[in-house]
Amino acid sequence: MIRYHKFLIALMLIGLLLLAACTLDFSYEKDVDEVDIIEEVWNTLHEQYVDLEQLDDERLLEGAIRGMVSEIEDPYTNYLGPQENALSLSELEGDFSGIGATLTMEDDQLKVVAPIKDSPAAEAGIKPGDIILAVDGVDTSKMNLVEAVLNIRGKKGTPVTLKVLHPDEQEPVEIEIVRAEIKLPSVRWEMRSDAIAHITVTNFSNRTGSEFETALEEMKEAGVAATVLDLRDNPGGIVDAAVEVAGQFLDGEMVIYALDNKGKQEEWYARSGGLALDIPLVVLVNEHSASASEVVAGALQDHERGWLVGVTTYGKGTMNLVNELSNGGSLYVTFARWFTPLGRQIDDKGITPDYQVEMTSEDIENEIDPQLEVAVEYLRLKL
Repeated sequence: MIRYHKFLIALMLIGLLLLAACTLDFSYEKDVDEVDIIEEVWNTLHEQYVDLEQLDDERLLEGAIRGMVSEIEDPYTNYLGPQENALSLSELEGDFSGIGATLTMEDDQLKVVAPIKDSPAAEAGIKPGDIILAVDGVDTSKMNLVEAVLNIRGKKGTPVTLKVLHPDEQEPVEIEIVRAEIKLPSVRWEMRSDAIAHITVTNFSNRTGSEFETALEEMKEAGVAATVLDLRDNPGGIVDAAVEVAGQFLDGEMVIYALDNKGKQEEWYARSGGLALDIPLVVLVNEHSASASEVVAGALQDHERGWLVGVTTYGKGTMNLVNELSNGGSLYVTFARWFTPLGRQIDDKGITPDYQVEMTSEDIENEIDPQLEVAVEYLRLKL
C-alpha cells in the first residue's frame, strides 16, 4: 500500500507541476476513471507479479512518466531524469564534457546541427547535416534526443565511436572521438579591415546577454562601422537571452509573443538604450538556425532593423515550460507557439531571408562563404 501511495503522489505531483509552474493560466480536468486504471495496473503488478523483489518502484515510476510523455509524439515535450537534467543544466551554463556538437532529432534520425569550432567533433570530421546512426554500436533510432546526447557525452579523455552518414554519401563511416571538456562561449567576434564586425552567436545560454554586450563594447572601442550578426547553425536556447541580444538593436520594441492553447498572449519587449541601435546590420541565417535564433532574426526583420541573408531557418517555434520535479528531474512541456511581432508563426515555417543565398558542400570544403560575402558587400554600400 505504501508503494501505491508513493506512485499516486508522484503522479499527482506531475499534474500539479504542469498546472502551477506556468505563469500562464491553465486548467485541466482529469478523467478519474483513467487515473484509476493507472493505479489498478500498479496495484496488480505489486500483488501478482511472481518476482516481487524485482519490481523497482523508481524504475516503474520513471517508466510511467516516460510512457505518458512519449505518447504525445512531440520531440520537445520530454521528461529528463535527475542525471539527464543535470547535464541539460550544465549545457545552459555553457560548460560540459563531450565531443562538442549540437544535435537534433529529425524524422526519427539523430542529426548534427553543427560541430563547435575547434571541438573534438570538428577535428574528427563531423559535419553539419551528418546523421549519427549508432553510438558505440547502439542504434540511435531507438533513442530519443536526450538519450542520444547522454550516450555521446561522458568523462573527458574517454573515447566514443559514432557510426556516421555524411551528407550526399551512400556508405556510413565509423569515427572514434575522444571526449573533452567543452568550454562554450556563446559569442565571438572579429573586426575586418573595412571596419565591418563579424559577430557570431553560437547558442543562447545564461551568459549570452552579458557576453554579447561585452563584445559590442569592444567593437565600438575598435571603431566598428557596420555589423554582420551570424546566427547560422545556432540551435537556440534561452528566450530571455534572445530578447537581450535583440534588445541591443531594438529600442523598446516587441521582440516576440507567444500564444498558449487557450489563445492567451504573452509578449516580450526589447530594453531601451541598446548599444547598437544605429549600426548598419545584416543577419545571417541557415536551415540550422532554430528556436531562439529565429526569435532574434524574425524580430529584426519585422522591425526592418536588419537585412536577412541565407536560407529559410529550421522552424522550431514552440515555447517549453520547464517543470523541476521533486526527484531532481525535469518535465519539459510544449505549451505555446512563438509569433514574430508582425504575427508570423515560426513553428514549422521558419524565417525566410530577405535575400536567399545557398551554401554548398563544395563551398564548405573550399572554405568559401558566399553568404558572408553578400552580407559584407551589402554593408559596404551602406557605408
